[in-house]
Amino acid sequence: MDDIKLSLSQAGPSGELSIIRVDGIVDTITASELEGVIEGLLEQRRYRILVDLGGVEYISSAGWGIFVSKIQEIRDNSGDIKLVNMVPNVYEIYELLEFEHIIKAFETLDLGKKAFNLPSGGDSGGERVWRTDDNALAKPGTTLQEAMSPGTKGAGKARGTGVPTDPRRRSAEEVILQLVADDPFASISELIEEAVEITPGLQLTWWKVFGILRRNRLLRHRSRFRLARSHRRQ
Repeated sequence: MDDIKLSLSQAGPSGELSIIRVDGIVDTITASELEGVIEGLLEQRRYRILVDLGGVEYISSAGWGIFVSKIQEIRDNSGDIKLVNMVPNVYEIYELLEFEHIIKAFETLDLGKKAFNLPSGGDSGGERVWRTDDNALAKPGTTLQEAMSPGTKGAGKARGTGVPTDPRRRSAEEVILQLVADDPFASISELIEEAVEITPGLQLTWWKVFGILRRNRLLRHRSRFRLARSHRRQ
């Protein structure tokens, strides 16, 4: 069974910054535990949240979706979520999915704290620890937002594709999969830009493309390379 350990502490002279330390795997099963902690903070009107991912080996789409689904409410209340201490495997997905345009990440806990511009003074507050077998946590995961604008576009230029000259009969999923096979390094915004260019009228959002990649297990470069190789062999 997947396990997750969550600890909550406070920082700043008045404890105005909430720090969630996460250890383990954040997947479909355990994501609701993390969401329960974040929702508990929002109910207390604590909108400055720093998430320490130093002990996280993997975050699924459900885990990433929690951060994104809460960010608008938090920023509407003059707060923010920032991430710190991502291990290389987790950062790879963060970067590939272009989450830097949505949620900022920092290499260390100290840099994350400084990004909140807290008043000078010592940290305050105690710590609570949750585990996946606790019955005290309990709010189910929030459904991911169905629509999200493409956001900031990648810096790269559109790539050449192997999609037929009349791609209008192809579904959005078929077009995206072909584009990924042609260029495994393409970011989500680049995939959207190129798909719309070759298929006028195609309705794509960041989350729709993210869903296609997730369903086809193409959130990691290694999986994309395998797809590209299989297409070349055909």
